[in-house]
Amino acid sequence: MHAEQVTESVDRERDRTPLRWYVRLVLRYAGRGPYLEVAGDGRLLSRLAEYGPASGVASSPETAARVRTEAPGCPVLPLAEVPSGSFRCVVAMNALGRTDDPERDRSDVREWRRVLVPGGRAVVLVPDAAGRGARLAGDLEAGARAAGRDHADWLRLFAEAGLSVHREGSDGLSRGPYGRIPTWLDLRTLPARVQQRLGSLFLDPGEGENSVFVLERPG
Repeated sequence: MHAEQVTESVDRERDRTPLRWYVRLVLRYAGRGPYLEVAGDGRLLSRLAEYGPASGVASSPETAARVRTEAPGCPVLPLAEVPSGSFRCVVAMNALGRTDDPERDRSDVREWRRVLVPGGRAVVLVPDAAGRGARLAGDLEAGARAAGRDHADWLRLFAEAGLSVHREGSDGLSRGPYGRIPTWLDLRTLPARVQQRLGSLFLDPGEGENSVFVLERPG
């Protein structure tokens, strides 16, 4: 097998591992659908559809076409067109924090609240600018992190948007490498690997790259 093929195979497996974890988090903390996945590329959506009705959100026709290719048979539509109170779970992995505009993120979260049934939950992963992963990245990225939001900032944003926190934690040191040690040999990544293998959320906020929240629309 050529080196390029080996690298491609490793990359695919690295992608599959968090996808499996995301699905298990959703099943553990939100149960079975109907699900609404936002800002995904269709791969997670197709996996969620194995456990209940699942729809996707896309901001453009081009994005919608790509999502439908990955998740055939799943409805894909703009967030503003999603009927109110029609989903038991919103799944949002890396959907927020893409800009420096907190009002845009707050508006999106309000939309999630709108489409959730009372008591429905959102499983959300967002970047933690003050997490251990960001600190280990070093001073070269300090300027980029300055404009980011930390765990406490996200807590305030979710509260302002009308969602309560059912559970909160971290993905752990899930990327790597952190320095010269290969990721698979770095014992600091072991807690993240265990958490993913168990399909749970037990690492404390601030221990990794991203914050993870299970949010709930009050009944």
